[in-house]
Amino acid sequence: MKKLTIKEIAKIANVSPTAVSFVINNKKGVSDETREKVKEVIEMTNFKPNLNSKRLILKKSFNVCIAINNTSSPFNDLFYLEIAKGLLEKSKEYGYNIIFTDISVSNGEVILSETVKNNDTDGIVFFQDTEEIILNKLDKLKIPYVIADAHSSDISTNKEKNNDNKDKSEQDELTDNIEQDKTVKYINPTSVSADYYKASITAVRYLVDNGHKNIAYLSSSYIPNFYLRTFEGYKNVLEQASISIKPSWIETNAVDEQTAYECMERILRCNKKPTAVFCTTDMFAVAAVKCAKDHGYKVPEDISFCSIDDIILSNYIEPNLTTVRIDKFKIGSLAMELIAKKIDGLEPDSVVVKSDNLIVRESVIKIN
Repeated sequence: MKKLTIKEIAKIANVSPTAVSFVINNKKGVSDETREKVKEVIEMTNFKPNLNSKRLILKKSFNVCIAINNTSSPFNDLFYLEIAKGLLEKSKEYGYNIIFTDISVSNGEVILSETVKNNDTDGIVFFQDTEEIILNKLDKLKIPYVIADAHSSDISTNKEKNNDNKDKSEQDELTDNIEQDKTVKYINPTSVSADYYKASITAVRYLVDNGHKNIAYLSSSYIPNFYLRTFEGYKNVLEQASISIKPSWIETNAVDEQTAYECMERILRCNKKPTAVFCTTDMFAVAAVKCAKDHGYKVPEDISFCSIDDIILSNYIEPNLTTVRIDKFKIGSLAMELIAKKIDGLEPDSVVVKSDNLIVRESVIKIN
């Protein structure tokens, strides 16, 4: 039996094909009477529109592209794999296909994939912040986009809140130097992000609550906003507990497992060793734990570790890693909701997911 088309359904219901497409896609623009009439015909004929028909009538590809930064780290891949799972699962509800794509910048020019150039995508979800030149290009092409796991947002620091306090500690100066070295552009596209400030407070407060007063900080300054948020949380908890910060225990040059390992080595070369290390990602913590063990330290008996992310590997290393869980699946699911709304011409607000869910495992020991 020949498969019915939208035009034939429209003819049976004595309405326009556009009215049928509005009903199929649950859009406004038709009366309740017309909507019920079309639904009755669809149910009677067991009609299921094919994707090509929907594309032609609605002028959509029903594809959403994921643009992910190239990374050499399998741990980063684990983090974003969970976001991709959430996005893929949610995309089924909206009838979209998910396509991975490359968008890069070469010699000041944005290089788009054939999928994007040929208008074969209705929107793009970026994993992590991307260059402003790319976002400007997409704005000109009128292609909607959303950032998943965004870091480029306004930062509220103690220095901003306490402008009357002109005294600066050594660590305030360290923070200032990094801010001067990095160009931070405060572009605020629609995004889904974690509250890394709250996550860092949760992690460091747990270390303090377990008796630790000598706490090192291991992070990356290559994403300035991420560094500033996590460091601010670390600093605030220690200040509230009247614990001094030792600049020699601050390492901000980690970008992958190898550099995180080297950061931990520098911490271990200090005259006085910390009893705990706060790592801003599980990836850094896994490398730091390995470094400590390689140098003869017991974890957590000699040095405790706490971090942020809760990638799947954190539950399998020895000892299991205490960490603040970032709901990566939810980030992906919300990103799909936001991009679907933007594709429909809406301007949804950005979303911040709950980021204080501490997962207590074996890598932190209570001390007197």
